[in-house]
Amino acid sequence: MSAPLVGILGILIGLVVCLRGYAALRVIISLLGAWVGFFLGAGIVASVTGEGFLGAALAWVAAIVGAIVLGALAYAFYQVAVLVGMGSLGFSIATGVLAAIGVDSPALIWLVGGAAALLMVVLAIVTDLPAGILIVLTGLAGANIAVTGLLILLERVALADLQAGQVPDGVPTWAGIVALVLAIVGIVVQSRSASRERRMRAAWGR
Repeated sequence: MSAPLVGILGILIGLVVCLRGYAALRVIISLLGAWVGFFLGAGIVASVTGEGFLGAALAWVAAIVGAIVLGALAYAFYQVAVLVGMGSLGFSIATGVLAAIGVDSPALIWLVGGAAALLMVVLAIVTDLPAGILIVLTGLAGANIAVTGLLILLERVALADLQAGQVPDGVPTWAGIVALVLAIVGIVVQSRSASRERRMRAAWGR
């Protein structure tokens, strides 16, 4: 029952991030933080105990605690929220790209994912994060999360395969296509929504 639940949560969070990431930035960043915290907590326990991803009650406790802690930090402190959220976006996009090109080294995936997360954090610190960047990043990251959730739900990816950043074998080609199409749709939807909001603000400001 745990795999379908994680899959459904992944699809829901991914779609919200993909389609409404910029408009509801603070809540979205909290969801991203919770998603990363969930897998981080479970992955740490799995690595220490060797019982598999979410294979023990302790792993579930650690996953829930990680999700609550990172999600709450992101929501309570906006600056922390931006840094956590941008780091999560960078990690999600990088690992998604590595999976798409067939990289199967957990160490390399964690290294590249961590570097991408650090890069996005630095970007968040030194720039004002234009709306266009946020729309593109949330569209890409949300699509990746949603498709990962779908693959889990369809049992094309096992939760155990996600342990320690491991890339699952046999990811179907259609998954990458769906992720790309969904990302484009999300970017278009968010761009139109942001444009409407700017026009409304301009009209009210007259």
